[in-house]
Order: sequence, then structure tokens, then C-alpha cells
Amino acid sequence: MRFEREPRTEGYNWTARKEALFVRREAREAEKIARDYPLFVGQFQPRPTLPVDDERKRRERMLLESEQRWRDLQARFWRQARRAYFACVPDMRAAIMAEWDQWRGPARPLYFTYVVEKHNGVGEERTRRLRQEEAAIVVRIRERENSQARLSLA
Repeated sequence: MRFEREPRTEGYNWTARKEALFVRREAREAEKIARDYPLFVGQFQPRPTLPVDDERKRRERMLLESEQRWRDLQARFWRQARRAYFACVPDMRAAIMAEWDQWRGPARPLYFTYVVEKHNGVGEERTRRLRQEEAAIVVRIRERENSQARLSLA
């Protein structure tokens, strides 16, 4: 099954500009408080900042955690798409693979799910259900509009 690997990040790019912005953060927040709330300057305090090294480590850690969450999410979507694919009958799987092999877009789980659901009918069912829900919402909106119009005429 064809798929594109998710590239790994090379780490957080801590530049001199980012460091200068971080060092000046507390002063910028104090200026913002003075500008936006001039009567309450003494009551609001800017958030305290971490030391530069701690902030750099925090950002690197958050980048790695975020990337891992994204990779886990993509893997979960692949597993769901493959589960749906293998639940299909062999003839349908052959049609899905033929279309997937011709697919020129990105080989991502979302697109594979689209191809699978196009063949197994799940996509049509979801569209039908969403259109019914949308029609029900429109009916409720129209009823409220009519009831409000009656109130304004009275």
C-alpha cells in the first residue's frame, strides 16, 4: 500500500530574533497594559518570564510533543482506513487499489479514506445523513424566523 512518510522535524530553530523578542516580552506586555488599561496600570502585572534557556528547552519539548501527537493521529487514521479497506469484499478491494494506484494526489490517510469510502458506500451514507441534518436545521431556523416575524407584527 502506497503512502508518504511523515518527515521528522530537525528541532526547534531558536534564532537571535526569537531570543530578543522573548527577552523583551515582559516589557511589551507592560506597554500593552498601560496602553489598553491606563486606569488600572498598577493592578495588572505582565506574566513573569522564564530564563532564556528554560524557554528554549520548553519550546523544543513542546515541538517534539506536538509532532508526536500529529504522527500518532496520522497513524490512527491510517489504521482506520486500512481496517475499512480490509473489511471490503475482494472485488471492491481490487477496485480501491486500482484507483489508489492511479491517485496522483498526496498519499495521505485522508485521501485513502476518501477512495475507500467512495467504493464502500460510507461516504454516500455520511453525505445523506448530513444533508438530512442540515434540512432539519433549516426547518428549525425557518420556524424561529416565522415566530419572530409574528412577534414583530403583533
